Amino acid sequence: MGTVHCGYGLKLTRSFGLPGLPTGIFNFSVRWHHLLVFVDQLGMTTNFQHAILSELSLSIEMPLCILGWQSLFEAHMQRVLYALGVHPSFWPEIIGLILHMALWGSRHGHRPFDMSINLELVLKEEVEEESIKDISFGGYESDADQVTQGVSRSTIEKLEEKSCSAWDGDGHCCICLEKLDGIEKVMEIPCSHFFHSRCIIHWLERNNSCPLCRCKVEEVDP
Repeated sequence: MGTVHCGYGLKLTRSFGLPGLPTGIFNFSVRWHHLLVFVDQLGMTTNFQHAILSELSLSIEMPLCILGWQSLFEAHMQRVLYALGVHPSFWPEIIGLILHMALWGSRHGHRPFDMSINLELVLKEEVEEESIKDISFGGYESDADQVTQGVSRSTIEKLEEKSCSAWDGDGHCCICLEKLDGIEKVMEIPCSHFFHSRCIIHWLERNNSCPLCRCKVEEVDP
């Protein structure tokens, strides 16, 4: 069993609730990834293989008065995350962020809202190159003819580096699984996904598609 990592993104929008008790709507979306990382004898990464294993979604409506009872709110959210298969080690951070945003959005329980909570759970497994010939897991084959070729250098050079905004910083780079913290430069590829510049360049030298959605990164004619 490999290591499980969790990335998240939260978005809150105002809603015009019906007369009566103000409520908040929490829309959960969970997507499970499998990231197979090939390493050489020195422990350096040489290639990646990525697949989406499953997706789940769940929406709940909650009276905003419950925000005044933090322990009750946390217990309810724990039951939701348990039902979605999120490991308990991630609960405190996720619930803390949801509560903080809910309090900000409700303005002390008087304003209804809709919140989207998108969770990306990544099972990361490392495999030494010497063992690759014995692997056939999750649709990944060891046949050398199936190794994906990377994109051209000219395609990589056309990608632009940019600073990571505060909102982008809520996400994670799915290649290295570290936060997009707004300090390191990022690159956006044609499918609109962001990654650390160093990570996506290394990826595209060996693969021709996005590690998240698998869209081809085609070379654009001038």
